[in-house]
Amino acid sequence: MSTYSYRDTGLTPHMEDYMEAIVMIAATGRIVRVKDIAKKLDIKMPSVSAALAKLKDMDLINYEKYGYVQLTEHGREIAERVLKRHNCLIDFFTSVLQVENGLAESEACKVEHDLSPHTYSLIHRFMDFYRAEESAGSNWIARLKKALK
Repeated sequence: MSTYSYRDTGLTPHMEDYMEAIVMIAATGRIVRVKDIAKKLDIKMPSVSAALAKLKDMDLINYEKYGYVQLTEHGREIAERVLKRHNCLIDFFTSVLQVENGLAESEACKVEHDLSPHTYSLIHRFMDFYRAEESAGSNWIARLKKALK
């Protein structure tokens, strides 16, 4: 896994959160609205509208006031990259460290913007190795899980 898929988006952490929320809501098959984003991020709708205007100016979304939010092709690529980082951390926290899902989600949100692409690539490669070892029944996996309980 190259660092390319984890490279910096050029967005602020808050803007990345908006992009991640949009792609997550869209993945459920629902139309993305301002109120959905506000609810997901637990913020007020005017704040969402202001952020969406910036994302539209950056050509990352298509959005008209009181309309639906859609990612542009470039916006989708960035949003999926942000989501991939998020999911990589959740997978590491839940599978390896055995952190409960809700806490893992919260912890991932706290650190996902601060790690380098290289570190994400290493975590991803570690998880590939971990999964292969787990499938092979390696006893160090069982010992690790026991040690972390």
